[in-house]
Amino acid sequence: MKSCLLGATCACLIGSGVFNPAQAATWGVEVGVATASPCPSFCGGFGGVFDSSFDGGAFSGTAYTSLNNAWGDGQASANLSGPTLLPVLGAEGFSGPNSLAGSSAVGMRGYTYSGATATTISLDIALDGERGGTVFSNDAWVESNVAVILGDVNAFVTDYPTFIFEVVPLTPGLSELGTSNLSLDLNAGPQTKADSINFTLNPGDEFFVWAGIEAGGVRDGFGDAFNTLSMSYSDDTGITASAVPIPAAVWLFSSGMLGLVGIARRKRAA
Repeated sequence: MKSCLLGATCACLIGSGVFNPAQAATWGVEVGVATASPCPSFCGGFGGVFDSSFDGGAFSGTAYTSLNNAWGDGQASANLSGPTLLPVLGAEGFSGPNSLAGSSAVGMRGYTYSGATATTISLDIALDGERGGTVFSNDAWVESNVAVILGDVNAFVTDYPTFIFEVVPLTPGLSELGTSNLSLDLNAGPQTKADSINFTLNPGDEFFVWAGIEAGGVRDGFGDAFNTLSMSYSDDTGITASAVPIPAAVWLFSSGMLGLVGIARRKRAA
């Protein structure tokens, strides 16, 4: 990912990359926007100024954030509102002179296939946007990564290399069904890049869709994919989104409220 080559700024985009195991989840979305200055040949260094904003996390179904300052502006959105609750992601970053502005959006959702026989389908992906740079080819980026993983993922992960090269290979029972990596062309105007991940499901299979997008620019470069990264199944017969678990904190709060209601009722009855 070109934005990750910009060093520490990448870490600002969407936080730490991997959530605490205590926040294990089968779904979630997270977004982030970051700016940095100065950026002569790299960003930061002595006197560097950084700013960032993020939203969402494990168990979040929608997230949005934006940032606007002297070094650039950007915004990012993510929600689980596509067909069969697939992620819909948007990100954009417009940098000023001698500065950086970048954004990221990530979404993940689990599914179960309940069909009676094996089936082969595709996850069809569309990346819409524009990428423009004025000095070097890497002064602007719009990139997306999508993965379909067979098995029971138990943590919401926001960093694609960590997810695909560490979490999946090192977690028993997980295996890749397919991946997609798209990038928009530089200075080619508004465009759409399309791809498909073809995979086979057997009755009872659990699988996950992980999707992420990064967009931004350096030194007056920009990446705009706010509308959007989207996807759909070629055939969603028998495919259902996994049940939404109740986070422990919410369960404890709900249990406490039920207890208070019970006490109040007993007092009224007395």
